[in-house]
Amino acid sequence: MGVLEKLKKEVVLDPLLKNQYETEMEIYNIAIYLKKIRKEKNLTQKDIAQKTGLTQQMVSKIESYNGNPSMESFVKYCNGIGISLLEVLSKYC
Repeated sequence: MGVLEKLKKEVVLDPLLKNQYETEMEIYNIAIYLKKIRKEKNLTQKDIAQKTGLTQQMVSKIESYNGNPSMESFVKYCNGIGISLLEVLSKYC
């Protein structure tokens, strides 16, 4: 059994790991969705940074789910692409 298969088995069998995995996947899917919307609106990361006051690095972190952006950063990002965070969350909740 490979490492990935072993990890998947552990996640399925351990409720805490399963909950953590599901949470991480939800956040990852939100990040992918936000990036998709930005691209559909023909906006660059630099455009979002200029509109919101976020750094381009923070915009990148939000979209790649790298780091731990604050809720305030998520709200600013969403406002910068013209949607509310509540709209995004309602899609995934």
